[in-house]
Amino acid sequence: MKWREGVDREKKDEFDSCFSPWATTSFLTWRQWLVRAFSSKIRAHLEVIGPPEPILAIVGEDAELPCHLSSNVSAEHMELRWFRKKVSPAVFVQRDGREQEGEQMAEYRGRATLVGTNITAGRVAVKIHRVKASDDGEYRCFFRQEESYKEAIVQLKVAALGSDPYIHMEVQDSGEIRLECTSVGWYPEPQVQWRTPKGETFPSMSESRNLDEEGLFTVAASVVLRDTSTKNVSCCIQNLLLGQEKEVEISIPEKLLEELKWKMATLHAVDVTLDPDTAHPHLFLYEDSKSVRLEDSRQKLPEKPERFDSWPCVLGREAFSSGRHYWEVEVGDRTDWAIGVCRENVIKKGFDPMTPENGFWAVELYGNGYWALTPLRTPLPLAGPPHRVGIFLDYESGDVSFYNMTDGSHIYTFLSTSFSGPLRPFFCLWSSGKKPLTICPITDGPEGVIVVADAKDLSKEIPLSPMGEDSASGDTDTLHSKLIPTQPSQGTP
Repeated sequence: MKWREGVDREKKDEFDSCFSPWATTSFLTWRQWLVRAFSSKIRAHLEVIGPPEPILAIVGEDAELPCHLSSNVSAEHMELRWFRKKVSPAVFVQRDGREQEGEQMAEYRGRATLVGTNITAGRVAVKIHRVKASDDGEYRCFFRQEESYKEAIVQLKVAALGSDPYIHMEVQDSGEIRLECTSVGWYPEPQVQWRTPKGETFPSMSESRNLDEEGLFTVAASVVLRDTSTKNVSCCIQNLLLGQEKEVEISIPEKLLEELKWKMATLHAVDVTLDPDTAHPHLFLYEDSKSVRLEDSRQKLPEKPERFDSWPCVLGREAFSSGRHYWEVEVGDRTDWAIGVCRENVIKKGFDPMTPENGFWAVELYGNGYWALTPLRTPLPLAGPPHRVGIFLDYESGDVSFYNMTDGSHIYTFLSTSFSGPLRPFFCLWSSGKKPLTICPITDGPEGVIVVADAKDLSKEIPLSPMGEDSASGDTDTLHSKLIPTQPSQGTP
């Protein structure tokens, strides 16, 4: 090999001494050596560069994992390898321009291919087809030529937007509504939110997230509704990685809300007894102080301000100034009655109308029609006659509700009243006779408090005897309400 004139002789001697095995080789051999020497020097300064941010891929779609050399050096004759935790087996391997399937992980065979975006400039990528949840995680992009190698890290983030949520609804024995929201096919693990129409959120009572055969999450979240004013609720499932969500809203049927109110009402059952000092003289109380009957005869009773002298009514002994209270009345198949609550200080003398303005919240059966005792009397189109009526007072909410306990249906509710002062249960009978009106302890079924009357239309026909006059039966010396012995069969007629 000839050196050009002017080349420093010492440099030539240093060059020859370092690579003496090639000192006598041909010009072609020296050229090969120079290529190798300078290539090694170049490779010493090369770096493999991966994407600065994670690659986001959707389950079922394809994803490319790119990387490139820091200089525009061809990677055509390099070994290219993408692997995960171990160098081998790998996700993809190419050596000498040929794919090495024998070194490939089983789960990537047929799913990983090389994409030569510009391999002669050192830019390549491997494409993963039909991405799975298990593909999520870290990959290493590896370049090697002879004994030199470099690698870079590529992050793949896999995401899946699951199915539309489905809400299942049921009323529990406790009187609460349980909602369960389910959805399948999510990745990564999603978040669940329950929302009201106003955007208020509340937590699930219980949640579960299970992986299916494809590694995707199936979500189930439940919530229990205790607030009967909540009519619409939505379940929202969020994929935070995608910044997307799916939401479904459920409207709770009015009938179901009323069933909820009734079942919750039964949790507040109270034992109602009758107050003889309030009973009209034509009403005869049973000896258990939970029963009363209306007769044509009139008792001679002492005058008291708390006694009804015109309307044939009697109050319960219990007074309610707060809280929730529930009791039931067995009306059987008798006619002509009114039941509900009233203010303790309602006017008991004379015939003032029984309306909310006068302190009465009640429903009645009169003749063949059912009515709410509003100022203009509201007709109640019931599907069938109730044999037992449930009454629920929610003092703080200002609601008085009535339920047909024959089928659990709602009869009527006086809503959002601003109560002032104590309220008491009350009962009226418009006709006399032997068939009882029975107020029933919740735990003992239909047997309990009784109010008795007959089919004789009192409200139309009987001008009630003035206080102090003798009764129709001639009993002039009765100074207290007559107590009728309680009969074992006094319950349902």
